[in-house]
Amino acid sequence: MAGVELSTTKKLVIPVDNVTPKITAQDVNKVIPTDNLGAETTSTMMGRIADRSFNLWFNSDVVQESILGRVVQETQETLKTDVVVPAASKTGTSHKFSFRVEAFQALAKMEYKGWLNAAVNYNARAAETDVQVKERVFSDKDLIVSHKGTSRDSLAMIGLAWQW
Repeated sequence: MAGVELSTTKKLVIPVDNVTPKITAQDVNKVIPTDNLGAETTSTMMGRIADRSFNLWFNSDVVQESILGRVVQETQETLKTDVVVPAASKTGTSHKFSFRVEAFQALAKMEYKGWLNAAVNYNARAAETDVQVKERVFSDKDLIVSHKGTSRDSLAMIGLAWQW
């Protein structure tokens, strides 16, 4: 039998891990969607969790400062275009068209500002189109007409928004 002399053994020191990041409840809430629980299928919920996880990882400082992050940012910037048609006279209306394609988020956006404000957004991942038209009706109030459509359903709304 091997004998151990306790008076000559060294104290066991277990190091504290200050390097490995700890997962908090806030981190879990960023990944697990808590809205619409029970109304979705398992595959839809898993897709949302995977999408949120990827977005959280991709938007982290480590990835954004890497070569991959910089390439994605440069690609996103090249997919943005603004076209401005100036007014023919001082009292005329100028028109601005903004086109945005966010390929890594599967989004396409188009905005128009001129006679009125309009926007069309297409989310390829959700197969959803959103159209919105705004018109100033009073000095601080906008009339908003919007339509959101998917392959399953659609929703049309009219609203009045004001600023205070």
